[in-house]
Amino acid sequence: MPEVSHQKPRLTRDELWSHLNANGYPISRSFLNLVCSPAVDKGPPVATYWGRRPLYDPDTALTWAEARCRSPREAA
Repeated sequence: MPEVSHQKPRLTRDELWSHLNANGYPISRSFLNLVCSPAVDKGPPVATYWGRRPLYDPDTALTWAEARCRSPREAA
């Protein structure tokens, strides 16, 4: 029997949306779906696939969200 590797949990896109919002990044589902679409490809990197479903690493997604933040000076 192959040995099972215990990795960090992976999140579906809906779980990722909840995770980002729970950690202070108010992103809508529709915007997350837009930036994750293959045509745009500006979302957090996909960690792996389960069949055709992309799964995301929670820590990498938070790093991605933080990188999208702008300083108050840039926002003006």
